[in-house]
Amino acid sequence: MTVKKLNIKKVVIAIVLILIVILVIVFGFKKYIDDKKEKETFEYKFGQIGYSSDEITVFKNQLTETQLETLLNEEYNSLYVDLVKQEYFDFDKLNQYIEYSNNNSSASTDKVIAVVNVGANKNWYDDVEVTDVSKGNLMIVNKFYGLPSDYEPELILVSSTYAYANKYVSVDIYDDLVGMLEAARDDGFTLVVSQGYRSYADQEETYNNYKSSYSTSEADEFVARPGHSEYQTGLGVDIEPYNKKVEDVTQSPEHKWLIDNAYKYGFILRYEEGKEDITGFEANDWRFRYVGRNAALQMHDKDLTFDEYYQYYVK
Repeated sequence: MTVKKLNIKKVVIAIVLILIVILVIVFGFKKYIDDKKEKETFEYKFGQIGYSSDEITVFKNQLTETQLETLLNEEYNSLYVDLVKQEYFDFDKLNQYIEYSNNNSSASTDKVIAVVNVGANKNWYDDVEVTDVSKGNLMIVNKFYGLPSDYEPELILVSSTYAYANKYVSVDIYDDLVGMLEAARDDGFTLVVSQGYRSYADQEETYNNYKSSYSTSEADEFVARPGHSEYQTGLGVDIEPYNKKVEDVTQSPEHKWLIDNAYKYGFILRYEEGKEDITGFEANDWRFRYVGRNAALQMHDKDLTFDEYYQYYVK
């Protein structure tokens, strides 16, 4: 082999070695850049905290970048994932959800969301607002919204065919109320209005009677304070079987009929069992509230209390 050929071979080898070095450097630098970029992703950062890929996907699908950045400052908590999955989750209330959940360990995630969203994680009757009566059939009256003492709706006397003596309701609900009671009769059930409109003064007397027999806290479980009773709106009614004592209300055919049909006429069961933490009152199986047919249908389909519905769709 000549000297010239040896020199060419050496040059080729040198070039190949140089190219290999360049490639190693390039790929090494690319890997460094890729690794650096990966460490800047939300997937990597949440993974380092301890979240699984599925949990991270939930966060990315439901939260904004600003919200994701905020959550990165917190330690791993599977409750965050459960909360974010809820339809009515509000990121601005995250700390309140966590606090309520920590103080009420048996509460389900959807209960935590509902309670905090309607403000029921506060003490009852705190931060009371004046009811917006301009919302008509969708005005809310509860332990956080109250009516003035002089509020009185346009009333109509309920016919003795459909009520015990001297029961009044708002004129806005009368036709649907009668329609519902007539439909019940067609199906073999005689239901009547046992309680209708109650004035501020009447409610004050009722509440004070309870308070004189029990403590204030006990009275507040069963009776609304004056101005905080839906009876005053003329939209709240008690509907019961005529002249019949029912031992197990929820198992009675009359109650089952109402649950299956009331919403079709714009009425909802106002105080359900299991929803006391949301509504603020003990369950009342005969207490119904008129909200209109569209709202009642939506509440029925979504299993919402009126307090929740008002917060999500009316307020």
